[in-house]
Amino acid sequence: MNESAFVKQLQQLFENDGFLAQREVSVGYGIADLVLVKKNKVNSKHCRIRKNNRQLSPLLSEEYFKTLKCLPDENNQKKPVEFKYLAEKSNLSKSYLRYQILRKLEKFGYIKRVGENHYFKVNGWLPIAKELIAIEAKLKNWKRGAIQANRYRAFAHRVYLAIPKETEHLVNLSFLKEHGIGLIVLDTKNEQKRIILQSQAITPIDEYKFNYATEYFWSKKQLVNFA
Repeated sequence: MNESAFVKQLQQLFENDGFLAQREVSVGYGIADLVLVKKNKVNSKHCRIRKNNRQLSPLLSEEYFKTLKCLPDENNQKKPVEFKYLAEKSNLSKSYLRYQILRKLEKFGYIKRVGENHYFKVNGWLPIAKELIAIEAKLKNWKRGAIQANRYRAFAHRVYLAIPKETEHLVNLSFLKEHGIGLIVLDTKNEQKRIILQSQAITPIDEYKFNYATEYFWSKKQLVNFA
């Protein structure tokens, strides 16, 4: 069995347990083999707000969320923000900010423009998930997989290393515990998984990458169904 087939089998087992799953999630610091959202960790209220606003296009860049962070909500009775202020806060080039980020946010209904150079956001829906779980799968080199899994702390609340049953005896559990990394062992022949070690839950290091990662589920219209 190759790694791709290994991950697909693992995905199916988690989906059978009530998880939403997305393979190959890339938000920086590598590509997570599998990212999970437990269905009871979906923020249905926020999904509903977003769907009602017809904000159905995914925001597949953390720059969108950095920009939204700088904007006042249209309902909070504050003044709209000027383009010049956004350019200074975002550190993005003015042309990229205006013609890529702001234009797309406006087109997809995430912001409103007032006049030529002032903006509000149409928000109230962040975040759309309460917890993300990231998994790095490795058939052989468990330590390399553990190091990679640890990088997913940037956007995930829990991180796991997944390995086949045949290599379980090689893993140093003390090393994983030290770094708060969980361990999943997959018996590929019997199609059974075991969580040998639970991951330590923490708040993701980067809120922008966390929100970006949840967009992979919105793009598949999985979270839209919770609205």
